[in-house]
Amino acid sequence: MSREPPVPRRRLDLFAVFALAVHLALALSLRAAAWPEVTTTGYLWSRGLMMYRDIKFQHTPGLMGLLALGFLLAGPSALLLRLFSTAPPLAAHAFLLAGTRGFPAIVRGLASAFFLVCFFVSDGNAVWPTVVMSALAIPIANLLGRRRVVAAGLLIGIAILLKQTAAYLLLLGAAVLLARRRRREALTLLLSGSTPYLAVLAVFALLGCGGDMIRWTIEVPFTIRPALSRVPPGPVTLAMLIAGFLPLAAEASVEKPGEYRVSAGWLLLVASGLALIAFPRFDMLQTVASVPCLAAGAARLMTRRSHLVARAAILFVANFTIARGFVLAKGADFDGRVLFWNEEESFNVLIGELRRLPPETPLYSKLWGNVLPRSGLLPPGRIYVHPWFEWFFPVDRIGERVAEAARTPGTVVVDYWRTGVPGRRVGPYVVYTVPAGR
Repeated sequence: MSREPPVPRRRLDLFAVFALAVHLALALSLRAAAWPEVTTTGYLWSRGLMMYRDIKFQHTPGLMGLLALGFLLAGPSALLLRLFSTAPPLAAHAFLLAGTRGFPAIVRGLASAFFLVCFFVSDGNAVWPTVVMSALAIPIANLLGRRRVVAAGLLIGIAILLKQTAAYLLLLGAAVLLARRRRREALTLLLSGSTPYLAVLAVFALLGCGGDMIRWTIEVPFTIRPALSRVPPGPVTLAMLIAGFLPLAAEASVEKPGEYRVSAGWLLLVASGLALIAFPRFDMLQTVASVPCLAAGAARLMTRRSHLVARAAILFVANFTIARGFVLAKGADFDGRVLFWNEEESFNVLIGELRRLPPETPLYSKLWGNVLPRSGLLPPGRIYVHPWFEWFFPVDRIGERVAEAARTPGTVVVDYWRTGVPGRRVGPYVVYTVPAGR
């Protein structure tokens, strides 16, 4: 007999409205992170520089393309970045609430709290590919469970366009289908999952930089290991990650065929594939796309007919959520600002100074923050690689080319102030112009 929860006849789910309102209030009060790797890249793309040809970065172009479109239509702003950091997790939470409609309120409340705490304690309040990808997690699991393989593959393909390591999920899903002797579905999943990337590659090829896209999204990630890689995680971090999977794994192990239209096994597969994105650059932010499926599995386990299992699940989820929530409350900033964008007053003063420059002024910045989009200027030579990512410098001679362009007379250079650096000091920064004849 199916244990699919009955959906109430009333059209408005008041609990979901309340839960999403709490989510929105929490997200807007927390400090968000506008990671410069994607936000500066999106800005430069919106200003006419071409991804991979002029802008060198090793991610697939999905999020940067969305940012470029947003910057083109509305201009760079903290409000727009807040939309990118807040809307996809809200959508993911809405899918979770839709799947738990009909469950007891205490179960829905704990599942939502589990989702919010796991997401935000993992730095999920950010402009980052896995944050956007979180909105796709439950829909992918639902489509796979209903054997709508083409649609599932296309959504996985969109995830791959956001970050190519989402291909782990594609390979894992195909492997499971092969193990179940569903060879045709496995092949269909692989083909449909590859289609979005191939379609975008064709567009880049028409623009004359298809080879650049292949180099920077396939060749470079396999041949260059950034110094930022952090594998394996520490024991405490790994324990927290595993603990978050326990309710879903337990539900998948006890759930019988036919209890739900979409089995917990598919939720576990999607969560596992999306958590693998953390390899080879481990960071909890890289795992947040798995959280919606984890919360859905926890909700199911808390409604088991066995009172012992249900109570144990409720106790575990509640304690885990409180413990992780304490970490969040203790370590997070609740000032509503955007990290790497407007959270430092000295940085805001610097941006005010740079905005007084003529709009055609080439600007070379050695700072981590989003100097270019906030100042509204472009890099010298209209080429860009982040100056901290030195491991990319040999590829396409981009480091040498950027350094040469930065020596062009009239280029304004921004750096951290230190003794012996000529120029005008602006708080902790220094600004100077490359002189003629240098």
